[in-house]
Amino acid sequence: MNRVFTTATLSLIASTTILVGLFSSASAATCNQRIQADSGVKTVSIAELYTSEGCDSCPPADKWFSTLSFRKSGVVPLAFHVDYWDYIGWKDRFGKPGFAERQRTLVGLQGSRTVYTPQVMLDGKDARKAVSYGSSNPQLDADVRDLAAKTSHASVKLRAQPSLDTIDVAVAVSLNDDASQKGGALSLYIALTENNLVSRVTAGENKGTLLKHDHVVRELSGPFQIPALAGPPPDNANSAAEFKKTISLPKDWKREDLDLVAFVQNNRTGQVLQAVSAPFCAP
Repeated sequence: MNRVFTTATLSLIASTTILVGLFSSASAATCNQRIQADSGVKTVSIAELYTSEGCDSCPPADKWFSTLSFRKSGVVPLAFHVDYWDYIGWKDRFGKPGFAERQRTLVGLQGSRTVYTPQVMLDGKDARKAVSYGSSNPQLDADVRDLAAKTSHASVKLRAQPSLDTIDVAVAVSLNDDASQKGGALSLYIALTENNLVSRVTAGENKGTLLKHDHVVRELSGPFQIPALAGPPPDNANSAAEFKKTISLPKDWKREDLDLVAFVQNNRTGQVLQAVSAPFCAP
């Protein structure tokens, strides 16, 4: 069953955790090339999973979410681990207060006060009616196709250069329509996700379980407010907002399993206007 909390009752109590990483044979040298990706003219959506290692109904959702990928599914998957289950006895190492706050904000934009895990959001909206945690989700697939068929409201160009312990990221955002999507109500986010993560849980609801995770958000930078740009095309054809961010790369993050994501979101509705994703290492 879904685990439900109201925003008034979320608890943040620390506990302990043990994490085991999976390592592949890819060499660091193949993962230091310049990263480049452009969003294109069609809308790319993001699927957000709100999950926790302390929630016994989350592992089936985690397993299903691992089957998604931008290259195969046409949707960018972002797994946000929340921390409000830590009080039960197991601290999710990937959980962050900011991720729980993001979930509460998006839920609030939909006129609700109730957050729960596991929760999937597509294009900033609750997707519980479109998702079952099995091998087939025809409604979700149809929703992704419908979004991809629409001309995007924004264009995103992603450029990045990894170094020994950081990555320098540059993102250019241009808007593709008129005042309804102009800057001020829009923000840019930059995320780093990691695949092939494993935890052996020794306490709490999932005690004795080996949990496997993909698309785990390791770092979320933003929101970076996008300013109003100069009118609709063609007036703003050469007008773009540019953002730069240096992100630290801890030694335990496996570069061969990292993806870099940038997306533009409407602050007032939660709608994702455009997203782009690129692997850290060349295929």
